[in-house]
Amino acid sequence: MDDNPTVSSEQQCGQGLPLRRLLAFSGPAIPLAMLTTPVVNYLPAFYVTEVGISLYWTGLAFMIANIWDGITDVFIGRMSDATRSKFGRRKIWMLAGTLPLLISIYYLFNAPMGSGKEYLVVWISIFFVFWTIVQVPYMAWGTELSNSYAGRSKVFGFRETGTTIGILLSAALPLILLSNEAPMSEILRFISFSIIGILPLMIVISMFVEEAQNQVIPRRHGGLMTAMKTNKPFLKFLTYHFTFTLGVSIFNAVIVLFVKYRLVLDNSFISLIFLTFSAAIIGMPICVQAANRFGRHKVLSASILLTSVSLILLLAIPSQSYLAAAGCFILIGFSTSATWAMPPAIIGDLSDLGNLNGYGEQAGTYMAGMNLVYKLGMGVGVGIALPMLQLLDFNVSANLSDTNDVSLIIVCCIIPIVIMTASVSLIWNFPIDSNRHATIRKFLQRRNNKTDMQGLNLAVKSA
Repeated sequence: MDDNPTVSSEQQCGQGLPLRRLLAFSGPAIPLAMLTTPVVNYLPAFYVTEVGISLYWTGLAFMIANIWDGITDVFIGRMSDATRSKFGRRKIWMLAGTLPLLISIYYLFNAPMGSGKEYLVVWISIFFVFWTIVQVPYMAWGTELSNSYAGRSKVFGFRETGTTIGILLSAALPLILLSNEAPMSEILRFISFSIIGILPLMIVISMFVEEAQNQVIPRRHGGLMTAMKTNKPFLKFLTYHFTFTLGVSIFNAVIVLFVKYRLVLDNSFISLIFLTFSAAIIGMPICVQAANRFGRHKVLSASILLTSVSLILLLAIPSQSYLAAAGCFILIGFSTSATWAMPPAIIGDLSDLGNLNGYGEQAGTYMAGMNLVYKLGMGVGVGIALPMLQLLDFNVSANLSDTNDVSLIIVCCIIPIVIMTASVSLIWNFPIDSNRHATIRKFLQRRNNKTDMQGLNLAVKSA
């Protein structure tokens, strides 16, 4: 029998992060991340250049779908917070969303040539809904595996390493198994079948990782809007995350076209992506260690500034210079490690602050808020980038030309550099560091112990 009846789940949750547990939890991140590069980079170019939908309608479809997805994030996050089942409140959603997600992946990634804009709008909207149903509970679950500042950095360091491996695989497998001349349709077909085979297996393995049990009953009720009103650091972080994501999205939407028309390396994009995320994997443990020493927000700020420098260097690369492009993409990959690993861990800290304010454990709601602004940023970014290229007279039928050159420089590099650099001002002096988080956890622990002792006294009296 435990000598201390007031030991809470927090003490238990902060301990016991064996390697096998971290690996099992991180597994689904690999196939889920294999979706990222195709959705962000390949699909817009595929629907424009091969399916035959205009830049305007492709950009609009992706913008609408991302905004719709962000709205559903909020509902799914809050519903997963409120779910109670013997299977856990996060796992049940992941299981329910997997099969519909796989079906939507097949149809979205394998569009027949000549499909209209209606086909794209329908399938990308369905895809994003079920991606949310799997992804938001999964991300919220990660914040509950550890309550400590360093522990969360470790959990999300592992998870985002899995994410980076997944993105790397989405580039490496076609690079190894397909020819350099393979059309985008063949690449997307190959990636979709790979995800359909891997995702169910990883989801099943992750089901053996236990979920933490809620110990604190919320004294107040409130969803995302309440969290934004009552948790000022959360609102500040969301503002930063939207701004940064907007800049990244504009860059991602046109980087395939930049490599093809500006760098004239049409068959090299997949290998460049491979190098990018190989570098990101190398940078991930460095970021985790640096975050524990200097703070997540400082490491995040430094990585964004380094990414902006990388895009400046990208402008200086002459056409058909693969080695120079490879070096630049490696730097981009290394610099973006922190932007993958740090935000979910920061959200876990902010969720703790909301809990301390009396709203209970709402990791799903907070993670949905981050996903909402991410999807808004991604959607608005694509919606700006592709129509702006059309407005600047970019021509997909032309090769290297002065008009294409200027439009790609403006949209792919200059605008993202300005937006991403501006986002640093919102995160550099972020108020939740390791010391303040330790204070938050100390007060939560005291409250939990008090609640546990009251429950124990009530049980003794009843007996």
